[in-house]
Amino acid sequence: MLVIRLRLIGKKGQHSFRVVVQEKRSKLQGAFTDDLGWFNPHTNQIKINQERLKHWLDNGAQLTESMQKVIKNAQNSSEVKTFVGRTRAKKKKKEKLAEKHPPQVTPEAPTAEVEAAPNTEQVESPEEPKAEG
Repeated sequence: MLVIRLRLIGKKGQHSFRVVVQEKRSKLQGAFTDDLGWFNPHTNQIKINQERLKHWLDNGAQLTESMQKVIKNAQNSSEVKTFVGRTRAKKKKKEKLAEKHPPQVTPEAPTAEVEAAPNTEQVESPEEPKAEG
C-alpha cells in the first residue's frame, strides 16, 4: 500500500520535510516513488504539486495523519502562512537596547588637510669659513 508522508530533511534544529509517495512498510529514509513537494514547519510554508497529489490519491495512496493535518491547515488558509513572531521579538529587543543605550552622536571633527611642512632642513653648501687675517 502506498502512503503520502513527510520525509525529514535538514539539520538539527532546522528540520524541514519533503512530501513523498512511499510504500507503507519501507524505511522512512528509504526509496520513494514520487516527490510531491516540501513543507517547512518553522515558517509554515508548504508547496505541493496538486495535480500529482490528486493523481496518487485517485490511485489508492493514503495520507498519513501528519500529512492530513498539514493539508487541512494549508486548505484553511488562503495564502501561504508565514511566522512573524520572531521578527517582532527582534524588533522589540532592538528597541529596548536603543532605550538603554542611545546611539552616541559624535560631532564630526573638521577634516583639516594636513599640509606638507616645508623642508626646514636646507642643504648647506660645504663652504669653509674664510679666515680673517
